[in-house]
Amino acid sequence: MNPRKLRINLLRLVFIPIVFVAVFVRPSWSLASYPSFLMELGGYLFLLAGLTIRIWSIFYIGSRKSKEIITTGPYSLCRNPLYIGTFLLAIGAGLCFENVLMILLISAIIIPVHIITTRMEEAHLEAKFGQPYQEYKQRVPRFWPRFSSYNSPDTIEVNVKSIRRIALDTVAVLLLPGIEDLLELLHYHGIIPVLWHFPS
Repeated sequence: MNPRKLRINLLRLVFIPIVFVAVFVRPSWSLASYPSFLMELGGYLFLLAGLTIRIWSIFYIGSRKSKEIITTGPYSLCRNPLYIGTFLLAIGAGLCFENVLMILLISAIIIPVHIITTRMEEAHLEAKFGQPYQEYKQRVPRFWPRFSSYNSPDTIEVNVKSIRRIALDTVAVLLLPGIEDLLELLHYHGIIPVLWHFPS
């Protein structure tokens, strides 16, 4: 199976338990408490960081993923900046929902899924591009950024589809705080039950 399709299918499969936890599990502390404020603030910062990294990466890679080796911009810092951005967005969502169990579940799912698919993608790219990709692998880390290796041209060509993808990412992130506020309201009025307060 195509590594990208495998990753998408795996994430769709595990999306169900994450949504279940987000909807039916709530924190044991008061929503007006200091921990609640800090978690929500941290969530916004993670969302902003994740969205920024994804937008930056999409500008550079556009629709050229697996078609050529992108080695500039965020791809000169690490080989998988899009996945870093996705992980930060997911953690930010858990923090915005003030849901510790959701954060733990997201980490336990997203990290292994991305490691597995990244290795599959690397094997595919090595077979396709050979020595140039092997040299890129040796020069640039898989996930942890190496800031000393940063390089970028003065101008880049941006695909129109990239703008659409960026718009969808941005809208999805902007909707998260509103969804969390709606869930709080539904829980408060007893429309949606809370099955577990975690940690209890």
